[in-house]
Amino acid sequence: MENKKTLYTHIHTMNNNHHQTFLQDLAWRGLVYQKTNGIERALQPGTTMYWGFDLTGESLHIGHLLGIVVLRRALNYGMRVIPMPAGGTTLIGDPSGKDAERPLLSKQIIARNRRMLTKQLLQLLPGKPPEVRVVDNADWLTKIGFIEFQREVGKYFPINTMLEKESVKTRLEREQGMSFAEFSYQLLQAYDFLVLFEKYKCTVQIAGSDQWGNMVQGVELIRKRLGKQAYALSWPLIVNPVTGKKFGKTEEGESVWLDPAKTHPFKFYQFFINCDDDMAPMLLRYFSFKSKNEIERIEQLWNTDRGSRLLQKELAYELTAFVHGKIIANRAQTITSILFEQNVKQLTLADISFVKQALPYATISSSNTFSLEDALVTLGLSCSKSESKRLIAQNGVQDTVLFGTYHVIRKGKREYGIIEIT
Repeated sequence: MENKKTLYTHIHTMNNNHHQTFLQDLAWRGLVYQKTNGIERALQPGTTMYWGFDLTGESLHIGHLLGIVVLRRALNYGMRVIPMPAGGTTLIGDPSGKDAERPLLSKQIIARNRRMLTKQLLQLLPGKPPEVRVVDNADWLTKIGFIEFQREVGKYFPINTMLEKESVKTRLEREQGMSFAEFSYQLLQAYDFLVLFEKYKCTVQIAGSDQWGNMVQGVELIRKRLGKQAYALSWPLIVNPVTGKKFGKTEEGESVWLDPAKTHPFKFYQFFINCDDDMAPMLLRYFSFKSKNEIERIEQLWNTDRGSRLLQKELAYELTAFVHGKIIANRAQTITSILFEQNVKQLTLADISFVKQALPYATISSSNTFSLEDALVTLGLSCSKSESKRLIAQNGVQDTVLFGTYHVIRKGKREYGIIEIT
């Protein structure tokens, strides 16, 4: 991840040129789904807000990216942020949106995930305390005793209110049941907010709308325990308006990770450049740091020629630069243009070395005779030699030999693979 400091300076300057509040900025982008009363007064420079997430994987993925982007915007408006990789609640598992109980992760796996995700966070949210403070709720949840927790937290929550929570109701109505550990998760998250409120004067919690019930519990706990006001704001869950599918996975059902070792940056770029026209304007508003005027100008140009995919190109480049740095984003942009808009022969050796890690790729010994039919099967671009023959006969395959070593094979308009002769 390169060029973070340069990018941050650009974004910071850009946002400071606009005379709208943080809340107004979120609202026109469509990022205010629910909010508690009076939050307008709280979202001011100097306010501290937090966003927490459980440590279920060894990398952040694009499901986390919106939370990171919202925190980054808050920084640009002069607020303080607390991203919280939640090792404590990960020991239990969040039941929100789950049909069945999560398998418990070991403490060793959670500790490893925390190290890796914290490193990623600090690259995407540059700064030091108090502007950026990474905390882990294991620091307090693993130290409080059961009786103390019941006295400090449990006594403030009526069971009937807890049973009304959507994730609880859904599981009980389907007769799938819920363990006491999962049932108590909402109390743990409420306690997190109380601790952060007392220790760091954190008055705002933000998250996706599936966490709204848990966030409100925290607001209520602070009011009942301390007689003070805290606030919560949620953004909508991202779903395709046509298919209803949740955003965040490829067509093959794979997660899109921020770690380049898990999702190659070229694949990351392709995920966004290939997003549907139905979703593209929404995603640009959600994720881009561009101003309202800039985004509206891009939307206007895109609407006159959607085939240009201008909007998707802007989105893909900006997010790849944000996550992986401008150098990588430039390379992904250049290679995409060569493969799908220009001439494959323009690829350099460095381009091939970069992109072969993201495309179907195989090596063939120079002692063997090269067969395009076999190569298509080897790369997974066809299921059999007979299908390969049919594709070739229909002029559906293009084979370009580069540098006497690489066969860059194109099937149809969108699929590529590379064979290297060794």
